[in-house]
Amino acid sequence: MTKKIILFGLLFLLAVIALLYFFFSDGNRTTTEKKVTQVQNEVYQRGEQLFENNCSSCHYKGMDKVMTAPALGGVTKRRDKRWLYRYTRNSIGMYKSGDSIAKQLRSENWGLMPSFPQLNNTALEAIYYFVEQRYEMTQKGIPVKE
Repeated sequence: MTKKIILFGLLFLLAVIALLYFFFSDGNRTTTEKKVTQVQNEVYQRGEQLFENNCSSCHYKGMDKVMTAPALGGVTKRRDKRWLYRYTRNSIGMYKSGDSIAKQLRSENWGLMPSFPQLNNTALEAIYYFVEQRYEMTQKGIPVKE
């Protein structure tokens, strides 16, 4: 009887240790997965910084509310990447050249966005990555840091 209790106790202790390891360690993630996560975090932070410096005066940081400009959440699913980059860099030029989406936005009483020709593809990639990640966070109820 005593041996059974000791054996049961040891098995229970091993199970607890295994559960603690599973929940509190990165042991189940590969080095590649960790590096991908690190790069994603860096892109997110860079995008957040660029958004704050270039976009936040008109677009809400939670990406789900209208300010003086439309909510951006989901924009990369609604618009082609090349179009987004061209519009971000030169919305006025696109409107003047007759771009149908730019004209539609203007007809809905949205002002033309300031142009950001200085933003290269890497910067725009970071901004739009941040936009979509922040939007997902907002949808999950994670509050926006003001």
